[in-house]
Amino acid sequence: MSKLKKISEAMIQRAVMDYLQWFSNSHKLYFFRSGAGHIKTEQGHYFKSGRPGCPDLSCIYKGTYYGVELKGPKGRQSALQKQAEDEIVAASGKYFIVRSLEDIKKIFPMDKA
Repeated sequence: MSKLKKISEAMIQRAVMDYLQWFSNSHKLYFFRSGAGHIKTEQGHYFKSGRPGCPDLSCIYKGTYYGVELKGPKGRQSALQKQAEDEIVAASGKYFIVRSLEDIKKIFPMDKA
């Protein structure tokens, strides 16, 4: 029996980002990484970026905001991520948890015009 290689969130992110870049070449899609975290400066200091709980990717397609949270196969939303989802949906945006390349293709299928 062969062991399947564990798919990491970073691998999913790379595949999703590549697909969105490809998709945006033929569709009017705007996207960027928007996750929160800490950034280290050249001087060794840290500063916070983003809003805690915000989705990993922000996309705008046909006038609608899409928050995309990337998770590995067993990843779970934090309480702040659930709160961000509720706020995005309440503001008429869409929110998705994406665990694979297939998931993002269902949200932004190539035949979608």
